Amino acid sequence: KTLKLPKNLFIIGTMNMADRSIGHIDYAIRRRFSFVDVLPNIQPIKECGKSLFKQVSELFIKDFDTFNWSEPKMVRSEFLAIDFKPEDIWLGHSYFITKNDGVEGTKELEIKLKYDIRPILKEYVKDGILSDQALDVIDQLHV
Repeated sequence: KTLKLPKNLFIIGTMNMADRSIGHIDYAIRRRFSFVDVLPNIQPIKECGKSLFKQVSELFIKDFDTFNWSEPKMVRSEFLAIDFKPEDIWLGHSYFITKNDGVEGTKELEIKLKYDIRPILKEYVKDGILSDQALDVIDQLHV
């Protein structure tokens, strides 16, 4: 049997550089596939998610309000360990994308905050990626 794949098929996967436990697999994958960095971006986020995105982003970068999204130059926040670059571990915009805006979008984000965003940020603190001082910010995150 022959398996035929269309020429326009792209396999898109994501991996955070903080996933060091699978580093040996990373080398094998990098030899076989092309990689394109996709940085977090505020553009695809609906209005209801922009405040939460900003709050979380400020754990990784300074000067969010003056950040140049078209030519990003990242300045590490005081919460981020010196061993890590913001672009390698900053939570991406997919965490903040909702199907709806307004009240329904806010409900979606509250679930994401509780079950996705806050747990990974607390893991980052536990693993030394974010400082212990970040816990206060993480506990205060709100939609």
